[in-house]
Amino acid sequence: MIRPCTACLAGALALAACAPRPLPEGAPPPAAPYRQGPLAVGDWGVGPIRDTTYFEVARIRDLFPLADVREGEVRVAPDETTAVIMVVQDRRLVIEIDDGAGDFPHTDDPMIGAVRVLSGPVAGPHGERIGLSWQAAGFDLSECEVGVERDANTVFCARPGEGAVIYQFAVPGWNSEEMPPSAAMRAGAYVKAIVWAPPGRAAPAPAS
Repeated sequence: MIRPCTACLAGALALAACAPRPLPEGAPPPAAPYRQGPLAVGDWGVGPIRDTTYFEVARIRDLFPLADVREGEVRVAPDETTAVIMVVQDRRLVIEIDDGAGDFPHTDDPMIGAVRVLSGPVAGPHGERIGLSWQAAGFDLSECEVGVERDANTVFCARPGEGAVIYQFAVPGWNSEEMPPSAAMRAGAYVKAIVWAPPGRAAPAPAS
């Protein structure tokens, strides 16, 4: 069985990759340790996290010195869990980092997988934040895929040309493996998480 933490959000990523690229984001911020203030997310990473960051609690703790950084597990299927690293700051779970399920080439250094920003003063590439409504986010369902298992009853969307940054929408009252209709999204869907997927590595899994 393919583990959802290592499968790619193929539909949304493919749609985003094939469309014309929007205007460039600009230079990424320095990869300095994060203490407070807006936590930026872009093609380059999440705050100080980059695609070269190791999946190690000690390394993540260095990057978030004011946070409680701990190992954890999340259930990805009824009979399966996967390791994550959790970053808790101001008593909120701010970031959840998936195991990249592999090492960097020719090393024993573990790779990170998808990085989910779940709370806090996050700022997406265009100022997106947690709690942003579906209508304000400006997506079309053609840019989206339905989540499964761990991410059941949510919808993942990626903007054209921005496949590294994925938006997870909660859909209150929706309980189905099918894509919610536009009316359900307009009625109350909101950004539950902003997910950064390192190039060529783990992203949340879509429905097959």
